[in-house]
Amino acid sequence: MRLLLPLLLLILGGSLPAQAGHEDPVVYADQKTIGEDALRAAGHVEVLWQDYVIYADAIDFNLKTRELFAEGRVTMAANDMVVSGEKLVFNLKTHQGEMLDADGLASPVVRFHSDRLQQTDRETLAFRRLDFSSCAQVFPRWRISSRRGRIKKEKYIEMHGALLRVKNVPLFYLPYMRYPLQKDGRATGLLFPGIGNSSLRGFFVQNAFFWAIKPNIDMTLGLDYFSKLGVGASDEVRYLLRNARGSARFYYFKYRKDNGVYNDSDNDYFVDAEHQQSLPFLNTRLRLNVNSQSRPGFLRLLDNNFDMVKTANFQTEVSLTSSFANVQASLSASRRETYYVFKDSSLIVEYLPALALNLNQQKLGKLPGYFSLAANYQSAWRSGVTYEEDPEFVSGLRSRRLTLTPSYQLPLLKLSWLNSSLDLRSRNSFYAKSRDAATGEILDEPLYVNYHTAALTLQGPVFSRIFSSGERRLKHVIEPEVTVRYATEVANSDRLVKVDRSDFPSYSYAGFRLTTRLLSKDGKDGASPSEILAYSVSQQYYFDPAAASYNRKIAGEYPRFSNLSHSLRFRPGGSLMFDAVLDYNYYVRDLTLLNLRASYNRPESPLTGSLSYSIYRNPYQPKQFVLNRSVLGAGVHFDLRGFPLKLDSRLDYDFSEKRLLHGSLNAGFDYQCLFFHTELKLFSWLGESHFQFRFGVSLGNLGMIGDFFGGR
Repeated sequence: MRLLLPLLLLILGGSLPAQAGHEDPVVYADQKTIGEDALRAAGHVEVLWQDYVIYADAIDFNLKTRELFAEGRVTMAANDMVVSGEKLVFNLKTHQGEMLDADGLASPVVRFHSDRLQQTDRETLAFRRLDFSSCAQVFPRWRISSRRGRIKKEKYIEMHGALLRVKNVPLFYLPYMRYPLQKDGRATGLLFPGIGNSSLRGFFVQNAFFWAIKPNIDMTLGLDYFSKLGVGASDEVRYLLRNARGSARFYYFKYRKDNGVYNDSDNDYFVDAEHQQSLPFLNTRLRLNVNSQSRPGFLRLLDNNFDMVKTANFQTEVSLTSSFANVQASLSASRRETYYVFKDSSLIVEYLPALALNLNQQKLGKLPGYFSLAANYQSAWRSGVTYEEDPEFVSGLRSRRLTLTPSYQLPLLKLSWLNSSLDLRSRNSFYAKSRDAATGEILDEPLYVNYHTAALTLQGPVFSRIFSSGERRLKHVIEPEVTVRYATEVANSDRLVKVDRSDFPSYSYAGFRLTTRLLSKDGKDGASPSEILAYSVSQQYYFDPAAASYNRKIAGEYPRFSNLSHSLRFRPGGSLMFDAVLDYNYYVRDLTLLNLRASYNRPESPLTGSLSYSIYRNPYQPKQFVLNRSVLGAGVHFDLRGFPLKLDSRLDYDFSEKRLLHGSLNAGFDYQCLFFHTELKLFSWLGESHFQFRFGVSLGNLGMIGDFFGGR
């Protein structure tokens, strides 16, 4: 009952009149006596001054020193904090004061008690001993005691010698701690550590310190200890500026000597950064993406999901893009690494630099079509190996090439139910080097290669029909599409130095796509139609089968038909969804791709989840290819409003290798103002199964440490 009045004032404090423009306080009381130098008031005293409201049984106010003394049932409210005590001494001139036997309430609903609370300035309260909790119970589930510290109003509680008690049982001691008071929790201080044990990494403790540098800049510093591996340190910075935004993460790991995993190195690192910035000239944008590490295998030690796939991609790129009028120019440099988990090796392709100049579509006088021009210069480098049987690629060689591509787009038909267009292109490439067609030797002889393409596209005729059932209307739409492309033969194609697939000339083909859709619309005015079902089927016929297959054969022949591709999307309701993608190859007479997924995701539903099944087979190596796989995945999330237990589970099983890739169970228990989080994971690393347990707790506005690696 002692805090009932402060709680009421905290809720209603925003409606009290502010007297910021008055130097003298406004005093209401049953009895008031005003002398030459002092004012005395008693009985239901209420003092209004600036943003302070003071209630007491009696006060004495010195008009010269402007010091106020209050006693009895004293309550002082200001902004989002209310403090009650036995006695109050407060100087209206210096904003300094002291309250004895103080009980306080700060937003967001943090209760505290101190034998002696001193206000040193308008924003700071100092204390010698403090007990506080964010629990709403009469007897809080937990409380933190501190021997000394300070309270920064609406920011944080800073404590030295903090002891956490749960049900009066001491759990742990911290020499220094900050508890946030902001409503968004963005206050500088330590986060609650994560504790656990792993069969691969051993016992571990993860610590983090959050630093709210500015409202638009913050930093998180982390320190991890793994008993079997070593010690890791991390730094994550996030910023949002007027013309720039981005983030940067860095992780450094120091191995112990007997780690049993990597004995050829003492340390490893990982860098992940993103930066976007607008520059004040020619509508210029700067983009930077960094995703690099000392060795790709290092991430597998700390990321439980890393071994779920056979490959991993890491890309670093910086680009500068400008546009003026109808012209866009860009200068970039990039490095892309494809890491093959099963061989612990990588394929690296670099572009240092790449320059592009594009003239966007524009009219040429009174001609009906649109002209565009693209000019590209690239200095490409390829190293490492690939396991996908891409032929004729040359490694360890820098390829310099300049490409000019003028194009002309001509609309032939533009009706609501029928569209047709013609696309004419001429690709002209200049290479600094070539190779001997007979011996394969790289020659310092330039090479000019050109070819031309003409593509005719016909969309339609579109057929549709509307069905009505009460206030609901259904619309069935059928949309056919046919494309025919002709590419001229390429002279000297056998002398091309190929570094990536863009070096392969184009090819001639005829293809079709048939799409059918079912739309639903309620009878309400202004209601938007929603798509219930969409299905499409497509295939291409190659006139140049060798070029279309990059000179790869299936069963001793170049395939003339592409995969027969099917795509299905079914939304019977706003929360239930079915998706399917299927590719059938005529030459292997089997599926080369199958993705099935069913999910239920309704925001207010206590039970949501998904089930998926996927198959991938390389048609050029349908049986023995190491990347062929068949995986079943499932996930279930349970969150019943008002129920303290929350569950989240995930399972991924590889039928090809007959082993569990990943299994996890996350459980959260909300014990009123205490939230406990536990995590159980079973994951694969180098073909071996490992187990991990992790535990964390959140105390009201004090959150748990997050995972530096998203999959951990």
